[in-house]
Amino acid sequence: MLTNPEDNSQRADISQSPPSADGGGGPSQLLGAFIDYLRARPSSGDSGSIGFDGGSSELEGVTRGSTELSGVPAITLQPPAGRPDRTVLYFHGGGYVSGSPPERYLPLAAAVALAANARVHVVDYRLAPQTAFPGAFDDCLHAYHWLVTHGGADPRTLIVLGDSAGGNLAVAVTAAARDQGLALPACVALISPLADLTLSGASIEERKHLDPLVTRQMLESTVTDYLAGADPRDPRCSAIFADMRGFPPMLIQVGENEILYDDATRIRDAATTAGVNVAFESWRHGIHVWPVFISAGLPESAAAIERLAAFFKTPAAH
Repeated sequence: MLTNPEDNSQRADISQSPPSADGGGGPSQLLGAFIDYLRARPSSGDSGSIGFDGGSSELEGVTRGSTELSGVPAITLQPPAGRPDRTVLYFHGGGYVSGSPPERYLPLAAAVALAANARVHVVDYRLAPQTAFPGAFDDCLHAYHWLVTHGGADPRTLIVLGDSAGGNLAVAVTAAARDQGLALPACVALISPLADLTLSGASIEERKHLDPLVTRQMLESTVTDYLAGADPRDPRCSAIFADMRGFPPMLIQVGENEILYDDATRIRDAATTAGVNVAFESWRHGIHVWPVFISAGLPESAAAIERLAAFFKTPAAH
């Protein structure tokens, strides 16, 4: 059963308890089997290397095109008929070291495009170690700047979405847009954010026996490659240190089986303290960025994407 925890954050109207995807107290049979697979496989480094289809599945129900946003490459997905109601700028995960080209994230992006009737730009930002900090941040900010100044995106129907490292980029780009006087998006959504490159969250140790996907060793390796000596407390690197005053409504989705759980709760707390309207969803059987495994047919993935789409559409997010 998927549930929302008791917490004191200010909430948008959408944030009642997430619906059950399995009708019972445990994970769905598919998710259970998938977690067994993750635990049995040899350690492979990061979530960008995990998937049922190798990122090669055909995307049904959407059109696909290559785009450049201020010279930053992106893949654009949208429903083939009618006009999209909104634009989603999506920063993928992969610990800043994998995920570009973002083929593995396209099933998630396609599902968001369909559920939210959206045009989704999946930004193909540069990766470490070839391009260390602030390369990924610069690329994502340039893409956002172009969208709101020259790309024709209406900020009133623009959403910034990020998972894992991309969740951190979503917060950092929104803060930079505010500081530069750019129009802010209608809302921001984060999935399993990697938001503390000091790796100080207590959940890294407390939940390591629960997480089938991410380890401290994996995090340390990616952080070293990305930072290349930069300060991990820089808010462009670690969103838990960001000033979020003036931010639009925010949705945070995190799985209770994640070692990065505390990254999500600390973003929630910092945003709430800054006066942001935060919808916080803690998914009892969620693993790191579980919505990305929508191509495996996980009902929990589909349910989380439905929640994202509902948040994008709710009046509380505009």
